[in-house]
Amino acid sequence: MRVLVVDDEEDVRVLLRAQLELAGYEVAGEAADGVECLRQCEDDPPDAVILDLLMPRVSGFEVIPKLRTNHPKIGIVAYTAVAGDFVRDEMRRMGIPLVLKSGQFGKLDSILRTFAADES
Repeated sequence: MRVLVVDDEEDVRVLLRAQLELAGYEVAGEAADGVECLRQCEDDPPDAVILDLLMPRVSGFEVIPKLRTNHPKIGIVAYTAVAGDFVRDEMRRMGIPLVLKSGQFGKLDSILRTFAADES
C-alpha cells in the first residue's frame, strides 16, 4: 500500500515515514500543506493519505472534500494533535477515521490495513 504523509511538521513526517516503512508500507511522498498534498495526489495518487488537519495555506479540513471528489478511492486518515468535540464530530460525520498524534503507531496501522483489505 502506497501512503502519502501530509503534515506541516517535518519531525512528524520523518517519524511517520520511519514507522510506515518499518511496517512494510511504501511512502509515496510527503507534503507540508494541503496545496502540496492535492498536487501530489493529482500527479501520482496514493492508496491512502495520512492528513494533518491544521496546516498553513490549505488545511486538512479543506483537503478532505477535494480528495473525496477528485480521488474517491484514496483512503483518508485524519492525524492531529488536538481533537475537541467539533473535530471528532466532523470526522465522524464525514466518515474519516481520526488518530491522535501520540507516537503510537498501532491504531494508524490498523486503519491502513482496513483500507488495504477494502481494496482487495
